[in-house]
Amino acid sequence: MKRGVEEFQPTPEQVEAAGLMTEDAPHLMLPKSYLSPSQVSTYLRCSKQYEYRYIYKMRTPPGALAAQGTACHRGAEVTHHNIVDNNEPLPTEEVVSAYSDAYDKAAERITSWKAEGVDKGAAKDVGVQLVTLYNLNFAPNVKPMVDANGVRGIEEKVEVDVNGVPMLGFIDLIDENDQSGFSLEEAALVKDHGMVVPAELRTSVVDFKTKAKKATRGELDGSLQFTYYSYAKKIPRIRMDMFLRHKQPKIFQATSLRTEGDYQWLFAVVEGVARAISAGVFPPCDPTSWCCSAKWCGYWKDCRGKVL
Repeated sequence: MKRGVEEFQPTPEQVEAAGLMTEDAPHLMLPKSYLSPSQVSTYLRCSKQYEYRYIYKMRTPPGALAAQGTACHRGAEVTHHNIVDNNEPLPTEEVVSAYSDAYDKAAERITSWKAEGVDKGAAKDVGVQLVTLYNLNFAPNVKPMVDANGVRGIEEKVEVDVNGVPMLGFIDLIDENDQSGFSLEEAALVKDHGMVVPAELRTSVVDFKTKAKKATRGELDGSLQFTYYSYAKKIPRIRMDMFLRHKQPKIFQATSLRTEGDYQWLFAVVEGVARAISAGVFPPCDPTSWCCSAKWCGYWKDCRGKVL
């Protein structure tokens, strides 16, 4: 059979590792024995992409701007650890050095600079401006969570079953001093009156995104990735820190809340995706979708591109 059309057959080990979805449900058959927020998002965007990536293990090279995002995460990570260790952000030149090393390493895997019209050096410089801006203006207010066992809320691995489906993810930051929900005037008023904002209103699950434009309110409120992190840590408040690669780079923070209703919807979506994967259901996405094109899909030539 041609690659991309043969039926996936899970190994006995995968079947055993996956366990049961519910007491009366059939065994899950997940290629990695668990789901992650990125796996769920991939399946919902295009289940055929999921099949190529996770069933047939056909990896595509990262996009030209992936190095910038990876390196910005690294710059934030090292300064957050220094806040825990020394009660202050890492010196900016050291943050930039960590960013630069991560960028150079990630850039080695990228082959599409010219095809995507991205200048490797210019993209790196924009990231330098972004991590510098973050370290000077945002990191000083951050207080990473450290739990009773000494586990830091910095790139924290979280493994929680969602309605019986094993899930795994990594949280960029859990910030116990989130001030993004207060204006400067409100923060000053609280401080002047000697008031203390309750911890539950100051603690946020934070994810960093390097983007060309701000996320919409719908994207923030509906993100299943954030809903999973909120559910896993029992923290209702979430925050997206957007590193915006504008002509004048800037950082924008936006918050949202998760409720029991959001968790119930997470259960329904994750269980539905897990059942569909286990049943071997991988239909192509709507051909009018933005991702169904040679530009945006790395599997185009193995999928729709073969018949056009």
